[in-house]
Amino acid sequence: MLFQLQEIDQRLHELERLKFDIPERIGALDRKDEEISTRLKAAQEQLEALQKERRQQERDLQAAQDQIKKYMGQLLQVKTNKEYDAMQHEIAVYKIRIGEHEDAILKLMEAAETASQTLEEMSREATAGQEECRTARTQLQERLSAIDDDVAVRLDERKRMAMKIEIRVVQTYDRVCRGHQTDAVVYLKKGACGGCYRVIPLQVIAEIRKMTRVITCEACGRILATEPELG
Repeated sequence: MLFQLQEIDQRLHELERLKFDIPERIGALDRKDEEISTRLKAAQEQLEALQKERRQQERDLQAAQDQIKKYMGQLLQVKTNKEYDAMQHEIAVYKIRIGEHEDAILKLMEAAETASQTLEEMSREATAGQEECRTARTQLQERLSAIDDDVAVRLDERKRMAMKIEIRVVQTYDRVCRGHQTDAVVYLKKGACGGCYRVIPLQVIAEIRKMTRVITCEACGRILATEPELG
């Protein structure tokens, strides 16, 4: 009966642990969900930045092309070689700029295409990951809500089981539990305490087998019992 009582207490201990563990696991899921959203947002911002830079390069390209057209029109109006040479120099400078803008636009288009593909892949993974988080979170929240009911059932079981055992034995068991929460009662293992493995004298083992009184291990304080088939 003490082992049955201990089994109930172990389950109660597990339920109490879950009351602290489950909120932590829910918090971890929330953090994972937030990390997914953060990475997705960063990828989106990167794509938008590339598109914005490309639009700026296209505006600069158009401005350079317009300036060349303007200079080409002014060439017909210059009157000296010096002015003509200066105008040709300006046109050459803007042609270089046009080439630079065109190269930049091409690179930005390629980078944006890669970023767009990456974003699409991340979006699919994010949708799946966030759905997984939501499902797991719902299950954990449901489990957490049911714990108090489970605890109440186990406490009632414990009360009924404790009533079948002598009060002094239960009191000894409860005292030992304060030091060994999950294994206050242990079987002998090859003549030694099943908890700390301290060798038990033969005369003590004989007393344990009689089951006339509660005997504890002098080393660790656990209540000792013999295996049913050995008793």
